[in-house]
Amino acid sequence: MIIDDSKFPIVFVDFQHSLEQEENENHNHDKDIAAFTNLFESGNPFVMVSTGEAPEEKHKHSREEARKINAWRKINKNKLKCIQATIQVEPNKVKRVGLKLYASVYEKFWGNPLLFAQTQEEALELAKSVLHKVSLSRNNN
Repeated sequence: MIIDDSKFPIVFVDFQHSLEQEENENHNHDKDIAAFTNLFESGNPFVMVSTGEAPEEKHKHSREEARKINAWRKINKNKLKCIQATIQVEPNKVKRVGLKLYASVYEKFWGNPLLFAQTQEEALELAKSVLHKVSLSRNNN
């Protein structure tokens, strides 16, 4: 997984790099989990924008990988509340419709909505909108 947090609170995530690495070598998911965990250090809300294909399309986690991810998720459940939304960039309308069927499962598991955008520009606008709403609700409390 490549994480680009240079535009925090908008964080770009690309799973494709990891998938390509896995095909060529044993990929270390612990490194990915550590990088992901670092995003929560500030405690500030953020939005993730996934710019590559949805990972489920090309990679099925082994039982061991799924166990590690689930254990990490349970330990970090409160920290995961920092993620206000995950936006999947998917230019293909048919794929977007298919992924929307998966969105409720994603939200139940990760605790944040899975939204969709046709382009990266559209995803950025959507991310800004989500963050603006969070800012307004924080100011009203």
